[in-house]
Amino acid sequence: MMEKVTIRSIDILAVKDQTTFLDFLLHENGVQQGKLIAINAEKIITAEKQPEIKQLLLNAEFKYADGMSIVKSIQKKYPQYRTLQRVAGCDLWYALMEKAGKLQTPVFLVGGQPAVLAETEQKLKAQWQVNLVGSQDGYFKAEQQAELIEKIKASGAKIITVAMGSPKQERFMQACQQAYPQALYMGVGGTYDVFTGRVKRAPLIWQKANLEWLYRLLSQPTRWRRQVNLLKYAYYYLTNKL
Repeated sequence: MMEKVTIRSIDILAVKDQTTFLDFLLHENGVQQGKLIAINAEKIITAEKQPEIKQLLLNAEFKYADGMSIVKSIQKKYPQYRTLQRVAGCDLWYALMEKAGKLQTPVFLVGGQPAVLAETEQKLKAQWQVNLVGSQDGYFKAEQQAELIEKIKASGAKIITVAMGSPKQERFMQACQQAYPQALYMGVGGTYDVFTGRVKRAPLIWQKANLEWLYRLLSQPTRWRRQVNLLKYAYYYLTNKL
């Protein structure tokens, strides 16, 4: 198992880089079992305000540093991990799907709008020959959840990616894992939209400069309320209360 660090009471895997993490999650001998959740500053602050969210995070087996604020915090609090790199959730999903295609690991997709989900399936099959064993858009009713979970279980999927936004996707992954623990569950937010080109990701120069958050804010000014959480996190960082 990978070593863990703790930021604001949340245990996070000390992931060296994406390649190392991918090899840990999926290899020729199988796939890790558990819930895979990206951690950023906003999620840390939200968890402190909402006990349910915090418990969902605490229950997740594999939490990794998606936001650069978390990476910098780990490097500051744990100098031995000063070379630790950010693992962007979107990039990790791409790499996981490509490797799943090579290994023919069965995959089940949940979430997204019907048209986006259909396009995602088509592109995954065409681009990486992913072995898709089932799918369900994100517009199912609460009373349909139990049936969906049984469908996932019957499919034999070993990787289930859930694009329903936080915390809905974390709630669903937890419920599904309780009935079917023999799989890796990954929360992917709006990744299907990015994959199909419906949402534009920050240009590479912004990504390399670790400014994707700013690009999203400029593209969607209504996100400013969410970014306020970064101020509180910055206080924790500057006052060594990580």
